[in-house]
Amino acid sequence: MRRSRKTPTVGEVLGEIVRRAAAEVEGTAAAALADEPDGVHQHRVRVRRLRSVLGGFRAELDTRSAERLRVAYAEWGRELGVVRDIEVAADVAEQLLERAQIDDPAVVHRLVESQRDAYAAAHQRLVQLAGSPRAEERTRLLREFVDTAGVVEPDRPAPDVLADVLANQARRVEKAEGRLDGSDEAHHALRKAARRTRYVAEAIADVAPDLFPQQVEAIAHAGEYLHDALGAHRDARLLAHRVAHEGALAGRAGEPSDAYVTIADLLRDEAEERLDEVSPSLKRLKAAASGLQ
Repeated sequence: MRRSRKTPTVGEVLGEIVRRAAAEVEGTAAAALADEPDGVHQHRVRVRRLRSVLGGFRAELDTRSAERLRVAYAEWGRELGVVRDIEVAADVAEQLLERAQIDDPAVVHRLVESQRDAYAAAHQRLVQLAGSPRAEERTRLLREFVDTAGVVEPDRPAPDVLADVLANQARRVEKAEGRLDGSDEAHHALRKAARRTRYVAEAIADVAPDLFPQQVEAIAHAGEYLHDALGAHRDARLLAHRVAHEGALAGRAGEPSDAYVTIADLLRDEAEERLDEVSPSLKRLKAAASGLQ
């Protein structure tokens, strides 16, 4: 969007935010389906950004159309997540085996090679799903939504509306923080709230960089730190559970299982370390959001 001396309207800003989010989703799909390096990850990130924009600006958009699109891409995001999670599990396990200097072929097969095989099969299924009528309908809905630009009261000045949206997202994070009870589910809910806040802030900074830039940048950075820390925590916890399971299977098969205990312990330690980053990031986000009041 071109910079202008006049105050931008919410229709101008939000219309451009949606257009860019949609273009990034479509622009990264080919690399993901071709299994180019980091292709699945980058496409999944863009799908999440689109869904965060649709959710974060729900009150400013045609709610029915936005929610229908968000649900459609939630399904696609889950399929991408299956593939990406397998990829991450294999990569992290390989790195940890190197750190622990474990080169037992049986352990490598269970934790790395089997996952590489599973990744290939999951990616093949992803390609098949991408050619389905459901995928065609999803793309049609996206393009239709962009073309209609269903912004409610588009002539309103953008600054006040965007400040309210960001403040609302920060409050969602605070509410998720208040529900923390030590469970993985509560941490995951906080992560999702932080992710949406981050992506909404980044979208505003990208399209309207002159609107309260210091607060938006601070919120985006705090949301990013929270999102990354809690994501790493969740990945480590899930992989630790899988490693422990594989260790149990190895023991039943008469294979040595000490290596699995070592790797699972490393993962649990890493998960706890990442939680140490949560509280400082929450404080930074709250401080930045208070500047929007």
